[in-house]
Amino acid sequence: MIQISPLSTHDEIALKFIARIYTESFPPNERREFCNVVRLLEKKNDFSILLISSEHTPIGFISYWEWDDFIYIEHFAVDSHYRGVGYGAAAITTFLERMHKPVVLEVEMPSDSISQRRIGFYERVGFSLCTLPYIQPPYAPDKKPLDLYLMSYGEIDLNRNFNSVASQIHQEVYGVSNKNLSQTVNAPFK
Repeated sequence: MIQISPLSTHDEIALKFIARIYTESFPPNERREFCNVVRLLEKKNDFSILLISSEHTPIGFISYWEWDDFIYIEHFAVDSHYRGVGYGAAAITTFLERMHKPVVLEVEMPSDSISQRRIGFYERVGFSLCTLPYIQPPYAPDKKPLDLYLMSYGEIDLNRNFNSVASQIHQEVYGVSNKNLSQTVNAPFK
């Protein structure tokens, strides 16, 4: 049975586990430095991390932001040793059942079999793909922005509310306004 439980910054063993999964699961352009994740957990009331466990064994995590109108999942990963046996679907389903708000997340464009399978995974648990152009701002000056899509779950119409949703994610998660994002995207990267 899957358990999801809030993570405290005092749980050093769980943080070490999550740091490993985080850096193994996401390429550098798709993540911040883990010390900054811990800092967010300490200082931002709207940011949380849930530890995913099975039979008291840590198997993954979900990091998310909760706002008035919707929840944004920033990262979701299951340890590679536990993938492919249903833990991910059970964890995200449990998460969605506990949250009583719409949920939004970013996904890579379906350019290869892995990204296509990932989109299919989220669709099977009830998410809908929005194919409006979306840019993930860079996490740091030395990182690049990414062309992604948004997916949503619940009562939120991304086709109608796309600009406000994208703007809130950009401002709260990445610390940039849409105006600054266009300047960042067009600026040369070193």
